[in-house]
Amino acid sequence: MDSARNSLTGKAFILVLFACCAVLLLNLRVMAQETNYTEEQYKAFQDIQGEQAALKKATLVVKFVQVPANAKCGLIKNVQSEFATAMQGLQKAGNWPEILKLGEQFVAVVPDDSYIIGMLAEGYAQSKNYKQFAAFGEKVFARSPNANLAYQLAKAYQELGNDAKFIQWSEKTIALDPTKPDMLFELTRSYGAAKRWPEATKYANMTLKALAAGKPASTPEAAWKEYTVAASALSYGVLGTAAYEGNNFVQAISNLEKSASFNKKNEAAYYYLGMAYWKTQKSDMAMLNFAKAYVMHGSTSASAKGYLDQLYKAGAGRGTLAGEERIVNRAKMDLGIQ
Repeated sequence: MDSARNSLTGKAFILVLFACCAVLLLNLRVMAQETNYTEEQYKAFQDIQGEQAALKKATLVVKFVQVPANAKCGLIKNVQSEFATAMQGLQKAGNWPEILKLGEQFVAVVPDDSYIIGMLAEGYAQSKNYKQFAAFGEKVFARSPNANLAYQLAKAYQELGNDAKFIQWSEKTIALDPTKPDMLFELTRSYGAAKRWPEATKYANMTLKALAAGKPASTPEAAWKEYTVAASALSYGVLGTAAYEGNNFVQAISNLEKSASFNKKNEAAYYYLGMAYWKTQKSDMAMLNFAKAYVMHGSTSASAKGYLDQLYKAGAGRGTLAGEERIVNRAKMDLGIQ
C-alpha cells in the first residue's frame, strides 16, 4: 500500500516537474520574443549605457545603429534614449560640430527620431547653415507646426535667396501668428511687386491692422517708428495702386496721398497720383504729381515727363512747353530737391 502510494507520488512529482519545465520553456520563448537581442547586442548596449563621456557614448551608439542586424533589435529604443542623453551632454558643452556630425550619421539609419532631427535643426541654425537648417526644420514643422519655427524657416529661405520658399513660409507664419510685422511687410511688398493685387491688398490691410494694434513689447521704440513709416507708405501705396488698376480712382487718390504723406520720396505714389488725378479730370494736380515723379529720376521719370508735357500743352501751355518749369520747380520745392 505504501509502495503504491509512493509510486503515485513520484509520478505526480514527475508530472509537475514536466509541467513546470514546459511553463519555463514557454516563458523563455516569450522573453526571447520580447527582448529579441543577442548576447553580443546586449553587451554592446551595456557598454553604451556604462559610458559616461557624452562624445564616446554618442559614438558607440552610432556604431551600434550602423550595424544592419541591430535595426530590429529589441534594445533599439533604449539605445535611442542613450543617444539623446549623449547629445544633451554635447549640447551643454556647446559642441555643435560633433552634434551635427554624429546626428547626421544617426538619422541616416534612424530617420524617424524627432528629438534628434530637432537638435540637428537647432545646430544648423546655430551655425547659420541655412540650407541644412531648412531641410531639418521642415521635418520638425511637419511633426509639430508652430509660428516661431515657420518664421525661422521663412528667414532662412530669405537668406538663401529662395523667394518662392520665403513667400510660402511667410504665409505659414502669418497663418499661425498674424502679428509678425516684418512678415506682413514682406508679403505686401512681394505681392505688390508681382502685381498680384488680391494677395497684395489682403496683406496690406493686415499690415495696417497690425500697426493699429500698437508696438510689440519686444520691439524698440525707434525701430517701431521706422517700421511704421515704411509699412504705412508701402501698404497705402499698394492699396492705392490696386484701386487704380481696378478703375477706382477716388479710392486710389485717397490711399496714394496717404502713402506719399509717410514717404515724401515715393516716386511710384506720385506717378499713380498723376494718373488718377488725370482720370478724374484734375489736370493741375495731375501735372504737379507727374512733375514730382519726373524730378526724382526713377523708373517712371520718362513716362511722367511725357504725360506732364502732354497735359501742359493741352492746357496752360497752349501747344507749347513755355512756363512748364514753374510746375517742375514747385515739385522740387515740395520734395526738398535743389
